Amino acid sequence: MKKHSKVKSVIVIVMGLPGSGKSYFAKRLAKEIDALYLGSDEIRKEIGLMGSYHLDNKLSVYEEMFKRAKRINKSGRSLVLDGTFYLQQVRGPFIFLAKSLSWKLSIIHIKADEALISKRLSKPREDSEADLKVYQKIKSEFEPIREPYHLIQSKDGSLQENVEKALKYIHSDHE
Repeated sequence: MKKHSKVKSVIVIVMGLPGSGKSYFAKRLAKEIDALYLGSDEIRKEIGLMGSYHLDNKLSVYEEMFKRAKRINKSGRSLVLDGTFYLQQVRGPFIFLAKSLSWKLSIIHIKADEALISKRLSKPREDSEADLKVYQKIKSEFEPIREPYHLIQSKDGSLQENVEKALKYIHSDHE
């Protein structure tokens, strides 16, 4: 894998539906740009909210992610955030944070064909409890993205190609 120059002070929001491959992608991207990684599934587990998906609990997870992002910004490190970010009220604070703290913002929306998502969700995953029912619910509630973003189509075996596409987007002047 070709190493890219470190991106200075960027916050990358990797968003998408359960099973889209966003966590796998986000972890690899964070490593590639030497950024810290924060995932909603891992935070949910850490703060004891596994199995608890009411809106107020989801908001608590993103609130904790927001607090950690603010601390990371003070360190000068770049950050990759991983979550569904399906509601504007969840995305908004992170977008505001990026702008108010002069962090370059890149939003990457990961999508996958429903057949592939169904296959992925049929297997147990380390940090996520989402199944096809959760996928369908979030899909029906997914709010349009108002900010500029880059769409990546996830397919089995496309990780490196998708990371390269994301790097080009992050390094571009897309805002």
